[in-house]
Amino acid sequence: MPTAFDFPGGIYPPERKRRSQQSALLEAPLPRQVILPLHQHSGQPSTPCVNEGDAVKVGSIIARQEGMISSHLHASISGVVAKISATQITIDSDGRDDWQRLPAMNWQLSEPPALLERLNDSGIVGLGGAGFPTHIKARVMEQHSIHTLVINAAECEPYITADDLTLRHYAGDVLEGAQLIAKLCGARHIVIGIEDNKPEAIEALREALPLSQPLIVQLNVIPTRYPSGGERQLIRKLLNLNVPSGGLPADVGVVCHNPGTLLACLQAVRDGQPLISRVVTLTGDAITCPGNRWVRLGTSIQELLEQVGLNRAQLSHVIQGGPMMGSPLLTLATPVTKLTNCLIAATFDELPQAPAELPCIRCGECESVCPVALLPQQLHWYARAKDDARMERYHLFDCIECGACSYVCPSHIPLVDDYRDAKNRLRHQRIETLKAEHAKHRFEFRQARIAREEAEKQARREARQSQNRRTPPATAPANSGEVDLRGLRIAHAAAKASVKKAEKTLARVAQEDPKQSLEDLEIQLATAQENFRAADLQLAQARKQQAAEAPAPAPAQNKESL
Repeated sequence: MPTAFDFPGGIYPPERKRRSQQSALLEAPLPRQVILPLHQHSGQPSTPCVNEGDAVKVGSIIARQEGMISSHLHASISGVVAKISATQITIDSDGRDDWQRLPAMNWQLSEPPALLERLNDSGIVGLGGAGFPTHIKARVMEQHSIHTLVINAAECEPYITADDLTLRHYAGDVLEGAQLIAKLCGARHIVIGIEDNKPEAIEALREALPLSQPLIVQLNVIPTRYPSGGERQLIRKLLNLNVPSGGLPADVGVVCHNPGTLLACLQAVRDGQPLISRVVTLTGDAITCPGNRWVRLGTSIQELLEQVGLNRAQLSHVIQGGPMMGSPLLTLATPVTKLTNCLIAATFDELPQAPAELPCIRCGECESVCPVALLPQQLHWYARAKDDARMERYHLFDCIECGACSYVCPSHIPLVDDYRDAKNRLRHQRIETLKAEHAKHRFEFRQARIAREEAEKQARREARQSQNRRTPPATAPANSGEVDLRGLRIAHAAAKASVKKAEKTLARVAQEDPKQSLEDLEIQLATAQENFRAADLQLAQARKQQAAEAPAPAPAQNKESL
């Protein structure tokens, strides 16, 4: 169904999807060994819960989530835990592929808390690239009113066809997974956005749509243009809604998921299968048998590419992800993770190295293709000058790092690299500012506590002196209790403000950069919450003490006695 809405900018790079679209979706051979990094998701790395020498089955939990934003990690093969380091767990296969599944559930008859717990137990994260824990995203209705679930099947970046093949083979399961997530987030509508360069996937969806219940699913086929698959761009294209600057899709009542994530959610609930494998596109001119494979997490990338005919003599470099937003691998001795959706083994002619950077000629091409309507040229100058105030004023953090500006730049300036460096610097400054404010609140709280303790000591000292003189207890100065209680109120309000600010900063940093370490922020949030509880208790005790020490009201006189 065509749509009249659109987003600004965009480019039309060569698609180069055909080579990996021609073959069916296959299972990659079972690896002899897997290396499972503890950090395969947004937030904090998982914490190992097994020991070296332990026997594990496929689906056994080997590392548990750490902190609020994290994810469980499961064994992707059966065998023995060979090694545990600070960053990864190595498992040697026993060749049997024995499974340990969770009990099957009927999502239509199950309550939302049980379904959320199942998604958490299964280690499901967003498979579109961000890796945000799905059980947290599914609870968005606790803070926002959601009306629409968008299935992001655009897959606009060149080379990548993982979602295309997933929809061809599992269209019905993807739609059922969407119904499951719609139930959890309270959505009343489901809309699919898919580019018109995937005719077989579109046909598979059309055949599955009549069977999808209970919500009606709307299929929107949109023209192929990069980056139509960006959340903000797709929401604008499908629903004519603008996500506010610095905001999230939930701010306009929308939640987005890609087909791979929805399929994993259904398999976790219906089949009791944790996230132990994913579909990966294997492509590039340096391999002879391109296509898509179900790959166990932790499989060696070198071993995987050799299985599809890697030609070392022609190989220039391997890109993990797409050519626009992916990153070159420094070594092939790297495992497949939850975030690995594509591997491009490129030749020297296929993706040549970028030419040397030249001075900006102020042509304005970067501005015309920006899908967020930013001013990339100005942001580039401010980033190089480290003018942080102006970069924030020009909405640097709205940049989705799609690379369209760098792609059209005739001077070959790595604009996106400048923006990434600037974002990292600003995030670091925000964290340091938060630490300073946190230290200030702790100091104020400590000063208020010292003042209260000193007032209590003075009161006890005066009480002892009065008792020794056998005289009525000396009355404390009229304003001493008021000053003490006022200080506790200030400390209580400061502690409460510190908790709110720490919560907002943690959520914002997690959204802006899913790969950013959040350990310091989570520690600060926990400390702020502890300080608030202590301040709340001390304020309540002070109020109780003040009420107990207050003189009793004089009895009312009887008019008749007068």
